[in-house]
Amino acid sequence: EESTKNIVKTASVAVGSLKDTEFDIRFNPDVYSPGIRHSDSLDPPLSKQKQLVKDAAEFLLTVQIPTFIKGLLDHSSAPMDGVTLSEAMHNRGINIRYLGKVTNLLAKVKQLEYLHSIAVAELILRSAKHIFTVYLQGCEMMNLSVAIAHFLNCFFYSGVVANPLQNVDEFQSKTNKKRNKRRGRANPLSCNDNNEWATLTPKSLWTQIRQELKAYFDYDLGAGDVEGIVETFGLQKISLLRGFCLKTGIQILLRDYNLDSKNKLIFFEEDILNVFPIVKHINPRATDAYNFYTTGQSKIQQGYLKDGYELINEALNLLNNVYGAMHPEIAQCLRMIARLNYIMGEHGEAMAYQQKAVLMSERVNGIDHPYTITEYAHLALYCFANSQISTALKLLYRARYLAVIVCGENHPEVALLD
Repeated sequence: EESTKNIVKTASVAVGSLKDTEFDIRFNPDVYSPGIRHSDSLDPPLSKQKQLVKDAAEFLLTVQIPTFIKGLLDHSSAPMDGVTLSEAMHNRGINIRYLGKVTNLLAKVKQLEYLHSIAVAELILRSAKHIFTVYLQGCEMMNLSVAIAHFLNCFFYSGVVANPLQNVDEFQSKTNKKRNKRRGRANPLSCNDNNEWATLTPKSLWTQIRQELKAYFDYDLGAGDVEGIVETFGLQKISLLRGFCLKTGIQILLRDYNLDSKNKLIFFEEDILNVFPIVKHINPRATDAYNFYTTGQSKIQQGYLKDGYELINEALNLLNNVYGAMHPEIAQCLRMIARLNYIMGEHGEAMAYQQKAVLMSERVNGIDHPYTITEYAHLALYCFANSQISTALKLLYRARYLAVIVCGENHPEVALLD
C-alpha cells in the first residue's frame, strides 16, 4: 500500500501533476492573460499551473510541430488553402497562434514551398481580418459598402487610392440638405469623428498588417506592398480575395475583376452586395457513427472489404438519423462507400454514391471548397470506369479550374489532376 502511494507520488511529480495522490493534469488558459488577477490562495498554486502551460507549449514547439512538418513531407495530406491547413493543425492539437512558427519551419523545406505560400497567405488574411474588424467599427451604416470597397482597394491595389468620401458627399448634399437644415445640424457624413476609415491608404494598411503579424504571430513579412508580397511568396491575388471574403463574410458582385490594374481602382461601391456574420462554433460529433466509421476503415485496411462496407453503411444510417439529410460528415461517408464500390468492381453503384457526395459537398462545404474539388476528381474517375469519357473530362477540367483558383498552379493536387 505504502510503496504504491510512493510510486504514484513520484510519477505525479515527474509529469507535473497538480495533485500528489493522482494524475491530475488540467490546463488553465488564463494563467498568462494580462487582464486577469488571480487569487493568492489558489489551489493548486499558480506556479504549478504556469509550469504545466509552459510544458505544453514546449512539447508543441519541440515535438508536435516538427512531427506535423514531417507528416506533411509524406504528402499523406496536402492542404489546399488556409481553411484546410488550419484543420490539419487543429487535428494535431496545434493552436493557430503557432502558425508563424510553422510558416518559418516550412520556409526551410524546399519540397513544401507550395505550403509555405498557403501559410503566408493565411497569416496575411488573418491579420487583415483583425484590422478589418476594428476598421468597420468606425463606419456609419450608410457608408458601409463604400468603406468595404475602400478597404479592398487599399488591400489589393498598389496605386494611389483617392478619398472615397468625395462622391459620397456630393450625393449626401443633394438628398440631405433640406432635411439637415430643418434639423439645424451639419451634414452627418462630414463630421470628422466617424470618417477616420476614409484616411486609410495602401501604405498605412500594409504597415498595420506587418505590425499585426509581428505582434500576434511573431512573423516578419519583409515585403512592403501587395505587389512585392505576391512576387516574393508566389501568391495569387484571386486566392487572397477568395480567402478574405470567406473570413469576413463579404459577398461581392460576380464579375471579372482586374486585380493587376495599375491605374484604375478595382472595387467600387456597387460591387459590395452583402456582409454575412461569421460565427465561430464547435461541431459536435455523432460518436456512435464515428466509431462505426473508424472501425470500418481499420477493417478495410486489414483487407476485409465486405465487413468494412457494412460498418460504413451502418455509420451512414446513423449519421442520417442524427444530422438529417445534409452534413459534411455524410458527404465524407458517401465518398468512402463510393470508393469501396469502385474497389469491389461495382462501378455503377460507385458513380451513383459519388454523385450524391458531390451534390452534398457543393451544398454544405461550398462550390470551391477543397473537399468539393476532391469529390469532382473521384466522380471523374468513376465516370471514366463507366465509359463516360466526355463527362469525366468535363469534371476534371472543372476540378482543375477550381484548384487553380484556390491554390495556384504549383500544388501537388493540380499536378495530379493534370
